[in-house]
Amino acid sequence: MNEKILLVDDEVSILHSLGGALQDEGFRVTCAKSGEEALDELQLDPPDALLLDVWMPGIDGLAVLERVKQLMPHLPVIIISGHGNVETAVRATKLGAFDFVEKPLSLERILVSIQNALQFQRLQEDNLIWRQKATRRFQLSGKSPAIQSVREQILLAAPSNATVLVTGENGTGKEVVAKAIHNLSQRSQRPLIEVNCAAIPDELIESELFGHEKGSFTGAVEKRRGRFDLAHGGTLFLDEIGDMSLRTQAKILRIIQEQTFERVGGSRTVKVDVRIIAATNKDLQKSIEAG
Repeated sequence: MNEKILLVDDEVSILHSLGGALQDEGFRVTCAKSGEEALDELQLDPPDALLLDVWMPGIDGLAVLERVKQLMPHLPVIIISGHGNVETAVRATKLGAFDFVEKPLSLERILVSIQNALQFQRLQEDNLIWRQKATRRFQLSGKSPAIQSVREQILLAAPSNATVLVTGENGTGKEVVAKAIHNLSQRSQRPLIEVNCAAIPDELIESELFGHEKGSFTGAVEKRRGRFDLAHGGTLFLDEIGDMSLRTQAKILRIIQEQTFERVGGSRTVKVDVRIIAATNKDLQKSIEAG
């Protein structure tokens, strides 16, 4: 442990007692007796966490907090106060304080707050590194606000198991977005199975998606696994889902809700673990309104 703590309080006794106790715990501690001194120290040698008293002559703690969040938005700030009240705590939280600790100070309480703040900061740094690496893996070129928005939405969607609908005209990169979401998800080591719904005739789409049993229709000479089977544990990308029949869409809805289906010609219920990403170039809302 060698993290630096900046302790700011106009009470010299607290600087000595709390500063010494934190040093005994292995922290590097720098002390400041005023808000002005604290802001100067922040510029000279930024700390890993800031312990900040509220009521000080000159620039008070909340004004310092507001300035700190402008200069170093990711620096965790723990507010300490001997005149704690709900209004002050709420205002500090709105300004970006990580925690609010009332005096008389408990060393145990302070240590827990510091450790939580440092852990939170590490998670933020790890997340930033992950987002930077992830963004470099995208095949989406460009720096326009629209492209940046798409990247952010990909990063939000990827970690979850939520069903995703990607809309856009032909050639706008819907498949690229689907692949990026899969590759950044926890399913990235499992299959990504793609189906172009517009390229498969209506009479064959259910067999293609769900598979079929031997003898279920003319030409079904053997049992066949469908795309949902093949995508088990991974992701199924249904491109041009707007061209799919309502009957098949209803069966897809059941899989989304229950993760189960039956093969064509079969009665046994098959359970799967599949995330669905769908794409379409149609305005589905208009299609719904048109019936």
